[in-house]
Amino acid sequence: MIKKIFTAVTVSAFIFSCNNAGDKTNSKKENRVIVNENQEKNKDLIYLDTAENIYNILCQVWVMEDDAGSLEGMTESSQMEIPYRSLCFSANGTFFKNPRNSFDYGTWQYDDATKTITINNSIEKGKDVYKIAKIAYDEMTLVNTGIGSITNLKFIAPGKRYKNASDEPYSLQNNRWRIKPTSKESDSAIHQRLKENLYFFILFYKSALAKEDKAVSFWGLPSCFKWYGGAIFIKKKDELKDNWINCFYNKDQAMQAYALADKLLSQKYNWPKGEQNWLKLNLAVVELMYKKLDEVR
Repeated sequence: MIKKIFTAVTVSAFIFSCNNAGDKTNSKKENRVIVNENQEKNKDLIYLDTAENIYNILCQVWVMEDDAGSLEGMTESSQMEIPYRSLCFSANGTFFKNPRNSFDYGTWQYDDATKTITINNSIEKGKDVYKIAKIAYDEMTLVNTGIGSITNLKFIAPGKRYKNASDEPYSLQNNRWRIKPTSKESDSAIHQRLKENLYFFILFYKSALAKEDKAVSFWGLPSCFKWYGGAIFIKKKDELKDNWINCFYNKDQAMQAYALADKLLSQKYNWPKGEQNWLKLNLAVVELMYKKLDEVR
């Protein structure tokens, strides 16, 4: 039985169960959806086009230019693996990289005298050392001098970040739920891990709105949910990706979290009436799910 939360933008919300949900979702746009642009500057963001030093510019999310268009056409159901290389630098000296692929995390330092970035990996171990060849507030060219490379690697960025680092979805503190535990966890710890997973997507939706992302894709981000424009589903068990299961100690504990998620979607939610923006619609319900999860055991 697949439970589904669904809303029609011009009518009211529905919550129901069906056996052929997959047939009904084909009419929905999955993953890559154009977002309405907002011309006003957001007071919660720092706009880096006036930044006065390189360290300040570095503290944002960078995506390799060659990969930036890779998510177009990719849905959560896509079986093909693609590279989406990204570096997410925080001003507190931590980083999180490649959140849509084999992620890593740790600490980073910038040396202004040598114009080098040193990344200390926690999973792969060892260091990556990059020389900055060129940099502007929204693009930079790096050379991986740590492996003796001379190849230019071009990255692009939105040129803005949150004033409060805890609001960034790709900060290390908001991705600790992805770090596989080294021992079996208690029921409460599994519950908390699922809750932090939901909170990540709250931040993901908010960031897409605040930073005026022109396209939104959920491909590669660990979840037991399917995110559609105006609808949220739970995945079938055989659709669960390894990257979500590996957020838990083992598959049994992942399925324990899945059962909690299934119960969560059986609850009643009130969708905002009159809202035309699907991101705001979904965000409102994910926030309700996050709060209601405390009642689900």
